[in-house]
Amino acid sequence: MPIDVNKQIEEAMERGEFTNLPGKGKPLKLDTNPYLTPQTRMVNRLLKENGFAPRWVELEKEIKEKKAQLERILINLKARRERLSSIVQQYPHRREVISQTFEQERARAMAQYSEKLENLNRKIQRVNLLMPTRNRQYALINQAQALAHFQEACPSL
Repeated sequence: MPIDVNKQIEEAMERGEFTNLPGKGKPLKLDTNPYLTPQTRMVNRLLKENGFAPRWVELEKEIKEKKAQLERILINLKARRERLSSIVQQYPHRREVISQTFEQERARAMAQYSEKLENLNRKIQRVNLLMPTRNRQYALINQAQALAHFQEACPSL
């Protein structure tokens, strides 16, 4: 006769056998991977104690920083556009010169943004190759969509 594990668990819960387990309310200690060999565990512990992390962890940090850099480029350009727009309202006769200057800045920023997107996607590909689990992998950023968003968020003057 097969054992119904779910039924046994439910009955144990009803009896209150899971209410006061040791470590209740404390985070689980998941420092050790039971599938690693003792030698690998020792190497990982030594690396961790000396401030080293697996390459994919370092790449994850770099990816977050690169995404923040992309956002800063856009924020800075939008702020610059707003300042120049207010100057144009005060001095309409300078509109042409200010617009040309802004377009040059915008073109440089877009080129920088595009280059950083390419570098970011390369890092994402690298981290995905090194990532131990598939569910933590990153999606590549669609460059065409990102550049369209850039142009929409910061149009010409």
